[in-house]
Amino acid sequence: MTLNPITRHREHCRDTRAQMSDYLDGELDRGAARALERHVHWCPSCRRFLANLRRTIEGLRRLGELGEDLALDGQGQ
Repeated sequence: MTLNPITRHREHCRDTRAQMSDYLDGELDRGAARALERHVHWCPSCRRFLANLRRTIEGLRRLGELGEDLALDGQGQ
Protein backbone atom coordinates (compact mmCIF):
# COMPACT_ATOMS: atom_id res chain seq x y z
CA MET A 1 0.00 0.00 0.00
CA THR A 2 1.23 3.47 -0.82
CA LEU A 3 1.97 6.21 1.68
CA ASN A 4 0.34 8.91 -0.47
CA PRO A 5 -2.86 9.78 1.44
CA ILE A 6 -4.83 10.66 -1.68
CA THR A 7 -3.94 7.41 -3.39
CA ARG A 8 -4.60 5.48 -0.20
CA HIS A 9 -8.05 7.08 0.10
CA ARG A 10 -8.88 6.22 -3.52
CA GLU A 11 -7.83 2.62 -2.93
CA HIS A 12 -10.00 2.48 0.18
CA CYS A 13 -12.94 3.88 -1.81
CA ARG A 14 -12.39 1.28 -4.54
CA ASP A 15 -12.28 -1.54 -1.98
CA THR A 16 -15.35 -0.18 -0.16
CA ARG A 17 -17.38 0.13 -3.35
CA ALA A 18 -16.48 -3.43 -4.32
CA GLN A 19 -18.20 -4.60 -1.10
CA MET A 20 -21.32 -2.45 -1.29
CA SER A 21 -23.55 -4.96 -3.05
CA ASP A 22 -22.63 -7.64 -0.51
CA TYR A 23 -23.29 -5.10 2.26
CA LEU A 24 -26.78 -4.33 0.95
CA ASP A 25 -27.47 -8.05 0.63
CA GLY A 26 -26.41 -8.59 4.27
CA GLU A 27 -23.55 -10.86 3.21
CA LEU A 28 -20.67 -9.07 4.96
CA ASP A 29 -19.49 -10.17 8.37
CA ARG A 30 -20.05 -7.72 11.20
CA GLY A 31 -16.50 -6.31 11.14
CA ALA A 32 -16.49 -5.71 7.38
CA ALA A 33 -19.96 -4.14 7.54
CA ARG A 34 -18.87 -1.76 10.31
CA ALA A 35 -15.72 -0.80 8.41
CA LEU A 36 -17.83 -0.02 5.33
CA GLU A 37 -20.28 2.01 7.42
CA ARG A 38 -17.43 4.01 8.99
CA HIS A 39 -15.93 4.78 5.60
CA VAL A 40 -19.29 5.78 4.11
CA HIS A 41 -19.97 7.99 7.13
CA TRP A 42 -17.01 10.26 6.39
CA CYS A 43 -16.66 9.82 2.61
CA PRO A 44 -19.31 11.83 0.73
CA SER A 45 -18.45 10.22 -2.60
CA CYS A 46 -18.95 6.69 -1.29
CA ARG A 47 -22.05 7.78 0.63
CA ARG A 48 -23.59 9.00 -2.65
CA PHE A 49 -22.46 5.83 -4.42
CA LEU A 50 -24.12 3.64 -1.77
CA ALA A 51 -27.33 5.70 -1.85
CA ASN A 52 -27.48 5.43 -5.66
CA LEU A 53 -26.81 1.70 -5.54
CA ARG A 54 -29.54 1.26 -2.92
CA ARG A 55 -32.02 3.22 -5.08
CA THR A 56 -31.08 1.26 -8.19
CA ILE A 57 -31.55 -2.08 -6.44
CA GLU A 58 -34.89 -0.98 -5.01
CA GLY A 59 -36.03 0.25 -8.43
CA LEU A 60 -35.08 -3.06 -10.02
CA ARG A 61 -36.89 -4.94 -7.27
CA ARG A 62 -40.04 -2.90 -7.88
CA LEU A 63 -39.74 -3.41 -11.61
CA GLY A 64 -39.51 -7.16 -11.05
CA GLU A 65 -42.60 -7.10 -8.84
CA LEU A 66 -44.47 -5.12 -11.49
CA GLY A 67 -43.47 -7.65 -14.13
CA GLU A 68 -44.70 -10.50 -11.92
CA ASP A 69 -47.99 -8.70 -11.35
CA LEU A 70 -48.45 -8.13 -15.07
CA ALA A 71 -47.66 -11.76 -15.84
CA LEU A 72 -50.23 -12.92 -13.28
CA ASP A 73 -52.82 -10.52 -14.71
CA GLY A 74 -52.20 -11.90 -18.19
CA GLN A 75 -52.70 -15.49 -17.00
CA GLY A 76 -56.18 -14.78 -15.72
CA GLN A 77 -57.46 -13.62 -19.10
